[in-house]
Amino acid sequence: MFRPVGFLFCCFVLAVPALRAADNKPVKHIVLVSVDGLSASYLSDPRAEMPNLRAIAAAGVSAKGMITTFPSVTWPSHTSLITGMRAARHGVIGNTVWNRDTNGPVKYIGDPELTKDQSIQVPTLYDVAHEAGLSTASIIWPCSNGAKSLDWIIPDSNKPELHARYTTPGFAEELAKAGIDISQLGEWGWGKQYSTQRDIVYANTVRHLLQQHNINLILLHLITPDGVEHAYGPNTPQAFQAVAESDERIGEIWAALQQPRFAENSALFVVSDHGFAAYQNLIRPNVILQQLGLIKADDENKVTQRSAWCVAQGGSAFIYILDEDRVEELTETLTKELTEVEGVQAVMNPTEFSQLGLPTPDENPEAPNLVLTTGPGYSFADDLGGAVIVDAGGNKGTHGHDPRPDYMHAMFVAVGAGIKPGTELEVINNGDIAPTIAYLLGLAMETDGHVLHEALTR
Repeated sequence: MFRPVGFLFCCFVLAVPALRAADNKPVKHIVLVSVDGLSASYLSDPRAEMPNLRAIAAAGVSAKGMITTFPSVTWPSHTSLITGMRAARHGVIGNTVWNRDTNGPVKYIGDPELTKDQSIQVPTLYDVAHEAGLSTASIIWPCSNGAKSLDWIIPDSNKPELHARYTTPGFAEELAKAGIDISQLGEWGWGKQYSTQRDIVYANTVRHLLQQHNINLILLHLITPDGVEHAYGPNTPQAFQAVAESDERIGEIWAALQQPRFAENSALFVVSDHGFAAYQNLIRPNVILQQLGLIKADDENKVTQRSAWCVAQGGSAFIYILDEDRVEELTETLTKELTEVEGVQAVMNPTEFSQLGLPTPDENPEAPNLVLTTGPGYSFADDLGGAVIVDAGGNKGTHGHDPRPDYMHAMFVAVGAGIKPGTELEVINNGDIAPTIAYLLGLAMETDGHVLHEALTR
């Protein structure tokens, strides 16, 4: 039997009509900053040194929390932020997935395989802005590689060859002349020991783009809290230090927007892609699939045959049934087996995917047959061999969970032209960000979200 599902996601259900552009003069410059892994709870936590974000919230608008995309991981969430669409519609449903058509994994995280046009199935905010004649830039924003509607790009990748291929030609040389060295970004990769230097480079690049090119729409992805929280867990001394560093970068960007030529016609949006949960144990569903004979491997646990496969998403997991002749049988068997696993909170089948904002396998070859969820204390892993539940090796952090609980809420604050000062919103959805920015820029954009009119002066 299925374990009862204890939540219904507040995901977007119906598309709204194309939005009417702002009646008043549009805002000329908007910087959208995503701070990876910055939980909404940090804004009210006295242990978190965030003077800039708190000042921005006081002078503008903040939300008690923002419900992100399921699974609450970086690539799907950033794609919803920039399209205003559910994952089922924009097509990026996990950091890594399995594709039945190619019978292999597809890795979205780091954009090592696909370009923006191959990944995202709907228009983005920067597509709409570019079509309207606005200038656009993306500094390590996920799923932006090769985007023709971005005038400047630095890719979100840990591979030097991808930085060389997708960074806008001539941009590195231009920045070098301005004293901003991006030549090491690919070599630095995603190691947390370099995250501070990377974020400083990114923030300086945003300031350069504003000052030298007067960009209308800039997307920036800051990364320090995420790597630190994965290693040490959320709400730890290391995490608070990482949050404080990100607050400094936000302050630098906000100061740039206070220059006279921007002060009356610019706005700053600061969001995040997900919150964080601590965990100490790993759940390894592929071990169960192997025990059931659905995965066969050699003596070194290299897979030789798959009838089913698990792709972990941190606080959730996708189960793919690859034997098409046994889908009904294995759905029943695996539901029963996986429901009894320690730490598994829910086992969901395609009839329940709409509440997750996910497509069904009939709609998308990368969609799973079953979705598993867990809560704090546990994270899923793809490993084979050994025990189903293993010690994670200390306190660590992850995300990918049900996005509704407070610990997984993302951050939202905004300030500047068109933003109503001193406004506090209840919990919002990340699909509301793109249509709200589009409205302020005077653009029309069809999304699953809605314009946050209650936070605006126009």
